[in-house]
Amino acid sequence: MFSLTGSGDVFGPQQVKGARLAVDQINAQGGVDGVPLRLVVRDDRSDPATGKAAMKQLIRTDKAVAVLGPTLSAVAFSADPIADSLQTPVIGISNTAAGIVGKCAYDCRWIWRDSLGESIAVPANISAYVFEAHPTTAAILHVAGDVLGDQEAQVARISFRSNSVRLTADVSVPSGTDNVTAAVRKAIAAKPAVLFIGTVSGASAAQLMKVARAQGFGGTFLGGNTFNSDATAALAGSAGDGARSASAWYRGNAFPANSAFVSAYKQRYGQAPDQFAAQAYIGVQIVADALERGHVATSDKPLATTRATLQKQLPNVALLTPIGPFRFTADHDVSQIVWVLAMTGKGSHRLAGFCNPGC
Repeated sequence: MFSLTGSGDVFGPQQVKGARLAVDQINAQGGVDGVPLRLVVRDDRSDPATGKAAMKQLIRTDKAVAVLGPTLSAVAFSADPIADSLQTPVIGISNTAAGIVGKCAYDCRWIWRDSLGESIAVPANISAYVFEAHPTTAAILHVAGDVLGDQEAQVARISFRSNSVRLTADVSVPSGTDNVTAAVRKAIAAKPAVLFIGTVSGASAAQLMKVARAQGFGGTFLGGNTFNSDATAALAGSAGDGARSASAWYRGNAFPANSAFVSAYKQRYGQAPDQFAAQAYIGVQIVADALERGHVATSDKPLATTRATLQKQLPNVALLTPIGPFRFTADHDVSQIVWVLAMTGKGSHRLAGFCNPGC
């Protein structure tokens, strides 16, 4: 279940490509215990209500053994409880907000994720930049009513404080407005060295960066998971040059599994993958590994039993993936290297550093 339209459309199309590549590779090697995987894709339109309906359709109508997605955390908060109540495993491949796994508003026993949470990524990003550049002031811009953006802003407030960086402004941008000039002007009035932008929308992040540059902001942009998208970097263009974020993945890392993935993706699609394609690719690998460990592919047992067996095997998954060695933590999260990236100003990213597991 991916956001192919709506505010998540800078992520969802790449996720489909990554997932399809993984399915095709596994099937070309004989599938899982001789049985091919089948990928059914539903567009949640970046909308929580649509996401709930799509989750029900995937589980009840499409008879999915497991679900990858949804793309956005805001949709996951509505859709994941459906899967949990219907006892179907979900792999959150790009849900970085708090409350997706671990401590949730509901049981969330059937929810897992291979995506780096903002509670780790944002502090790592801020700490790495403070260690390198020693900024003394910062401002925060976040989109009102944006669940991920609000959480990113809250984590950023705490992290700036713990790194002895003084906040000069903390501004909420009205949701759905095209005119953000006043909010940006207020945020950069005191000439902060750093401007942190919190939003789930790549278009919003790019717009805020462009407006800030147009108003004379010459400092560094810091952000969350939205900054990791090549589509966001392309939208920002030269205004985003140097904008930094902490990522679950870096295209140029030397892990053999990553080199093979990047090469296969380029050959298949004629373009380089981004983090969101990589995590979807890994999500399929995770499901396939758990299915194989449970020896359920050729079983004639009821679907509910297959799902339960898959759920039981997910803690045992151990893979070498494009992000490196993969295992789930006890609370269904991912423990991994944190890659610190910077936008190039030309629609891509360069490596600025890394943390393991935090800076």
